[in-house]
Amino acid sequence: IKVRDVSFVSADHGWALGSGELVTTTDGGARWTRLPGPPAGLAHIRFASAAVGYAWTSTGSLWITTNGAASWRPGGLTQVISLETAAGWVWSIAGEQPYPSIWRAPAGSTAWTNLGVTPNRSATLAVHGDVAYVVGQQGAGPIAASLDVFAGTQPVRHESLPCVHGQAYVPFAALGLSTDGLVYLVCDVMNNQSSSPAQTQLAYESVNQGRSWSADNPPPPQPPQGVTAVVGERLAWTSGPDLYLRTGHGWHVSLTDRGHGFSLVGFETNTQGVALGTNGYLWITRNGGTSWSRVTV
Repeated sequence: IKVRDVSFVSADHGWALGSGELVTTTDGGARWTRLPGPPAGLAHIRFASAAVGYAWTSTGSLWITTNGAASWRPGGLTQVISLETAAGWVWSIAGEQPYPSIWRAPAGSTAWTNLGVTPNRSATLAVHGDVAYVVGQQGAGPIAASLDVFAGTQPVRHESLPCVHGQAYVPFAALGLSTDGLVYLVCDVMNNQSSSPAQTQLAYESVNQGRSWSADNPPPPQPPQGVTAVVGERLAWTSGPDLYLRTGHGWHVSLTDRGHGFSLVGFETNTQGVALGTNGYLWITRNGGTSWSRVTV
């Protein structure tokens, strides 16, 4: 099938969503089993466990299963933009744009708590353990890109991004999380002070949930649409066909999906991860992104 979205809860157990069909694997993608037909129009899936999963449509209608996708019921949110789950929690950005709300619920529950509006329009969501990171992009006028950090049930922490200073304009800041909880941030920075604005990338990492940052060089060679990391390695993908990997030897192209881009790259362990092409191709790596093999679903 042409894969629209993929979700793994362990190195072995995962799900892939096609057009009108949902399949599951319990052996790391070697074999797939078709599940009962999911609700119509699904575009995205995220599973919290073997039993609990969430799915939503391109218009943001949310569904939940608590019996391993045997059946689905309404998930309690509308206009869902993004949703992630980890450590027994599920987080979502949902609601009317351009300033939707941030929501949290125990995994398997539809009792959502509204945690407030996103820090700025076009916010992105990433989670690790019981910590969620919401990056608000540069807004109109003087509104700078910023970061909201939600740790468990603690009050939200509002953090400025390390790349926001002076007259620099940050149209996009990609935030990814390593398998060990390190936060990896790449800012797409434009300097408006010069007559011909120069566009550069600045990369940072944080080992304390975004409270402080250190420069992480060199940054990706192209402005990334998304980033992620495992211990000792960084990955970045762009609107183009290349997925970049940085090891101790610098950045190089790890995977190319010719004529297309990537919609998702993520890791279940330090060595195993998946990459999903915008053309529906699914790849798996078992060596931290050094090499990839295409998976037939």
